[in-house]
Amino acid sequence: MSPRFIRSNTPLLITPHYTSIDIDRICETVSHKLLTARPAIAVTHVVETALENDELASVLDQDAGEWPIDEAKELAYLGLSCAELRRKDRPDLKNKVLPVLERLKVVADAAQRSTSMTRPTPPNHFICPIRKDVMVDPCVAADGYTYDRRAIEQWLEESDSSPMTNLPLTSRSLTPNYTLLSAIMEWKSTT
Repeated sequence: MSPRFIRSNTPLLITPHYTSIDIDRICETVSHKLLTARPAIAVTHVVETALENDELASVLDQDAGEWPIDEAKELAYLGLSCAELRRKDRPDLKNKVLPVLERLKVVADAAQRSTSMTRPTPPNHFICPIRKDVMVDPCVAADGYTYDRRAIEQWLEESDSSPMTNLPLTSRSLTPNYTLLSAIMEWKSTT
């Protein structure tokens, strides 16, 4: 492939001097990729169709968390307006686009602060399979699984089988899991 072909077909990647059309395309693509996490190809059509059918929530990136639907719609419409073919139909970047993006950033920052105040979900291996809570004194039973000491001791008062496999336990001895205890203590100190 010739460098001339690449240069003429990828102005956004190579040219350091962007035109207003280039910036509009960037705004359109970024806003829609941000919302959906889908490839740039046809993302505008996907977003436009979802808005027309009032199904924007179905195309939003679920890995990004819960989207505030009003702000997501506003960003989607902003991206669509930047995609207009005629320059006169596209919004002014300084007076229309930038203020909306700044306001959406304030909303996003507030949402991030509120979620960071809540305690994060502990890793699954910190959870006792019996109590369904973070272990205080993790220990390994004869079945190879780790349980909170109190929970497994209470279990063993009632049963001789594994809480996980329901097979008979070959021994009632419990071995402290200091590595896991250390990881739990570190997690608790950082949250």
